Amino acid sequence: MTGAPISHPPEGYDEATLLDSHLNAVASRTRVVIPSDATTIGGDPLGEVAAIVAQCHDFGKATTWFQAYVLGESESSTRTNHSLLGAYLGYYVLDRSGYDSEDCLAAFVAIAKHHGRLPNVETYVDGVARFENESEANNERQRVVIEQVRNIDDHRRSFAQSFVADVTDGAGSWDEFVSKITDESLLDAGESLFSTVHEHIDQFSFGSDRSSPSGTFYQGLLQLWSGLILADKTTAAGIESGHLDASEPDSEILSEYIDGLGGDGADDSRADALDRHRDEARQGVLAGVEAFRSSDGSIATLTLPTGMGKTLTGLSAALALREDGDRVVYSLPFTSVIDQVADELTEVFDSDGRDDLLTIHHHLAETVTELDDGDEGTDKDARLAEMVAESWRSGLTLTTFVQLFESLVGPANSQSMKLPALYDSVIVLDEPQALPMKWWKLIRRIATILTEEYDATIIAMTATQPVLFDDAFELVDGVDRYFDRFDRVEYEVHDSALAFDDTDATLDYEAAGKTILCETGGADSALAVCNTIDSTAALTDTIAEQGAVVDVGHHLTETLKTEPIDGHGAPDEGISDESTAAGIDVDALVERVEQALDPDEHALVHLSTRLRPLDRLALIEATKRLTERSVPIVAVSTQLIEAGVDISFDRVYRDIAPIDSVVQAAGRCNRSFERDRGTVTLWWLAPPEETTKTPSQAVYDSRGVSTISLTSKTLDAIEAGDGTVAERTMTRDAVQHYYGLVSDRNPGDPQFADWVNEANAEELGALSLIGRRDSVDVIVCRTDADRDLVDAMRTALERSDYDEFETHREEAKDITVSLPIYSRDSTEAETVADLGRLRDTELRVLERPQSKTYFDETNGLAVEGPSVDDRFL
Repeated sequence: MTGAPISHPPEGYDEATLLDSHLNAVASRTRVVIPSDATTIGGDPLGEVAAIVAQCHDFGKATTWFQAYVLGESESSTRTNHSLLGAYLGYYVLDRSGYDSEDCLAAFVAIAKHHGRLPNVETYVDGVARFENESEANNERQRVVIEQVRNIDDHRRSFAQSFVADVTDGAGSWDEFVSKITDESLLDAGESLFSTVHEHIDQFSFGSDRSSPSGTFYQGLLQLWSGLILADKTTAAGIESGHLDASEPDSEILSEYIDGLGGDGADDSRADALDRHRDEARQGVLAGVEAFRSSDGSIATLTLPTGMGKTLTGLSAALALREDGDRVVYSLPFTSVIDQVADELTEVFDSDGRDDLLTIHHHLAETVTELDDGDEGTDKDARLAEMVAESWRSGLTLTTFVQLFESLVGPANSQSMKLPALYDSVIVLDEPQALPMKWWKLIRRIATILTEEYDATIIAMTATQPVLFDDAFELVDGVDRYFDRFDRVEYEVHDSALAFDDTDATLDYEAAGKTILCETGGADSALAVCNTIDSTAALTDTIAEQGAVVDVGHHLTETLKTEPIDGHGAPDEGISDESTAAGIDVDALVERVEQALDPDEHALVHLSTRLRPLDRLALIEATKRLTERSVPIVAVSTQLIEAGVDISFDRVYRDIAPIDSVVQAAGRCNRSFERDRGTVTLWWLAPPEETTKTPSQAVYDSRGVSTISLTSKTLDAIEAGDGTVAERTMTRDAVQHYYGLVSDRNPGDPQFADWVNEANAEELGALSLIGRRDSVDVIVCRTDADRDLVDAMRTALERSDYDEFETHREEAKDITVSLPIYSRDSTEAETVADLGRLRDTELRVLERPQSKTYFDETNGLAVEGPSVDDRFL
């Protein structure tokens, strides 16, 4: 056959890509994305092995069948599948080159699955390497490899001979490889390459020098596989190596920004004292960084009270720890908090979050890294920008625990592309106590992989530090002295919470609502945090029914009706960016609420994930501004407001929860010493209508360890029934006692960590931090602009322009509510069944939500019936 084989067809004005050119380019790219000091399981340079893997990964494209397919002359078939042949060649080349046999096996699986997800390794290898002559049906994939090798030998023999001689540096030959794959006598004698690979997992292969997958196999496989995928995809897409480089966040710029904060109060004011405490803590943490750097540790903790500016202090520590060229990954539990942190980081570093300095990555964000200045470019440019951004190539990435840990545990193919960015990185875990206890053993195992294989450094920072990492280095010298200085709140523990074992003692919603309104008088503000969406809605409705409130959600509706918005997220001229939240004029909303309030009335706002993200962000910002103006307001929220949302209320009410959640909720009370002392009430709310479990039992007693019973034991230990509880007692004594009880129960599913050690990637890939369940995305249209966007999506689908559709789909994320479907006959399922489907997609559209049947302007997407809110949003 004449002509050199190609890997990719001509596209536009570009000629076809020659196969050997592509393989060499991918091999070269692996050396860019994998650091020179990274090593394999056998101790060899990882980049060296990865380059060989890259050179072999697409070799199977040399068959005549694939060449016809890539030129559009035939359809795909089993014979055009090229990965498994590349895997066998990669194994042979590495084996002949003298590399450790376990590295050879890791390379084999990495190449075989470079277009898919990683499998359970033992099961997969058994299926593709066991050769049973008596049953050809069981050997279908192996037989295809034999046919492909013979095809290349018949039609591309010179190409193959030269290729193998070069890649093995003369240690192997194409002819030997052909023999080891196709020679029937070797197959019959169990001496073929198939048998050699199978020996790794064959428990009866006594005397074999083939290593079974060890406890470190998975991490070696993960690195080879992810490095190959990133190098392959970015090379094939035409992304230049320079676009994978990061701009480095400047610690001096951050320091100057922090120095410019505060300072408006009198020298003896509480605000000024708080600023001094924050600065002292930050300087102490930076000194702790130097001590940590001199230690042998790779995991540090940063423990400070809420309101002490941990975000900027933690980021300062991360930038101080990073070396030149290293990246920082800042991860949080909740998407509801990311927007607030993102706003601060974009201001600090003068970035729009779309450049090589800062990337914002979560499921609601438009995650792109613009590769060139100037025009927006084509749809292809947009896809490339998204590919680079989701590979976390920027100097600083802001993301969620879900994106970070699920990408490390059992990543999908595209998720794996971010892993090479973690080499030598500094990873900040903000509020690690929010990680599910069932994952704790797995988190520790993943942390070991990060610190030992990726040479990463981890900072876990919170006010309620869990006993998650052994022998972590505390960056704060004298943690207790900072907690000793804080006397912002006192805790009142309601009789219902003290009688936790007595379900008759729970507090009903009418009584809870009356208590909130009676205790929140004058210009006071209050926050009530509930454990589930239905509980939050029930308390909101009860307060509204008792009168004397102005519904902020209603005034958001009125604001949207008159909103001069030019497209999604883009305020019209005349509206400053500072006055908007994702395009909604918050100043106008706040003004409407203030004008509507009569004396003795309170504003009322509901916050949950049943609200559109666009609306929720605007309501959070409006609530913050109303509290800053001393407007009397009652906010009723799910846990989304607990961690990191910078709002301060005069009173906080919390349905009973783990002690760390109670303390986090209390961090929204008298946050910056706005008054002498705030009050935090802990109570136990009753089950909402049509439910049997209390919300606290539904959320916290359903995963093996009853964390609510541990809270009850902790309240007894600190004698909470004897009167009010001081802030220091709850934030230190109670938290430490609670986590002592937790540690005694040795939380964490050991099977999760075992799956890592056994390289059961398929099992790991099925895990989810937030508990996977079926869900349906509903686009909720409240404005003409929303409906125009949906029309544009329909038009794109009608034209089969899926790139344009995906662009509009990204734009619609901030008006989309994801509704979990608990069962086919659930009320959630019945709700979405009545909504129109967007052509042949799974998306549902609520175009004119004018009645409360499907949408409530206060509570959001309406579902009659109970549901449990995800803690990770």
